[in-house]
This record gives sequence, C-alpha cells and structure tokens, in this order.
Amino acid sequence: MEQYSSKSEPPKSLMENLLGLLRVRVKRGVNLAVRDVRSSDPYVLLKMGKQKLKTRVIKKDVNPEWNEDITFSVLDPNLPILLIVYDHDTFSKDDKMGDAEIEISPFIEALRSNVTGLPSGYLKHVDHKLKIIGKRVDRHDNVCQ
Repeated sequence: MEQYSSKSEPPKSLMENLLGLLRVRVKRGVNLAVRDVRSSDPYVLLKMGKQKLKTRVIKKDVNPEWNEDITFSVLDPNLPILLIVYDHDTFSKDDKMGDAEIEISPFIEALRSNVTGLPSGYLKHVDHKLKIIGKRVDRHDNVCQ
C-alpha cells in the first residue's frame, strides 16, 4: 500500500476527474465511396483520448443508416472526437473511407456559461452534420450525419 505524506494528495479516481458523459448519435452516411466490387460495408470508429467505440457494420450499402448512440466519458474538454469511416473487409485490412475531427470544447464552454433564452435541451441535442471526403471536412453539409 502506498503511503502519502501530508503534503501530497492521493491520485484522483476516474469519477473525480469525470466532467460528464457525452452522447454522440451516428445517424447515416450518404453516397459513400464504393470500396468493394459494387458497394461498401461501412462502419464508423469513434475515438476520444484512449476511448474507442464503433458502430455496427452495414453490409453492401453506400447510404447506411446506423442511428446509433455512442457515449463517451469526458475527462478532458480539450480532447476532440475523431470519427473514421471504414469499409469492412473479411480477408484483408479494412479500407479507410474518410475521417473528421470534432472539437467538443465549444459545447462544454456553452454549458458552463449557463446560456439563457435557448429552448429547453438545445445544447444537449445539437445536430452536428459533417461531410467526409477523404481527409477534408466540411461542416453543416448533409452528406454524412
């Protein structure tokens, strides 16, 4: 068992560092690239710090609808969320189709500032739309939501 002097503090637990939970809804992709012979088997990998979560694979569909909620534990408001879209392959390495990065700090700052006059739940249900084209990201375009 570690001993702590009166001048040092024990390390903080995960719960003490937890700022909150962040739910990301992965809705759909529209006109995704064909990576197999006639179609693709897309899924989305989401990363924030050491946390990695992914959606299910949707077979043979370049217009997939996931409608899945992914929940992250927010420990550091400066860590972005990285989304990477892959084509699942059975006998070879999955093909990367595109990626995007979302900074969450503006949303956290808005919550901390106690903004008034917004509809109830507005900051909890921000619809952040992204268009993923290779490594370029255009926000507020309805191609990948």
